[in-house]
Amino acid sequence: MTTGELAVMPKSRFTRDQIRVMISELDAGHRTGEVSRRYGVSISTLYRWRVRFASEQQTNEKERLRSLEDEHRRLKKQFAELTLDYATLRAALIRDVRGDC
Repeated sequence: MTTGELAVMPKSRFTRDQIRVMISELDAGHRTGEVSRRYGVSISTLYRWRVRFASEQQTNEKERLRSLEDEHRRLKKQFAELTLDYATLRAALIRDVRGDC
């Protein structure tokens, strides 16, 4: 390889879903050696995948939390507006009822 060339990583023979299945088996308590033999993957690869998918999951959870916080903020604002509308209408109704007596 010359200095101008980039090393190309070989494409994984497993899909992301298959890797997630392997990681979920590890998380469920199966032994690493057992999962490694079943799928024909080295133990170090399983550990590397576990770390990589854990960090991706944390990123997804952060994005989800951020979107939930945005929605919560929007709903609080909407609730405040509706509460103000209710108070205004109630005050107007009370004034109208007192005026009829």
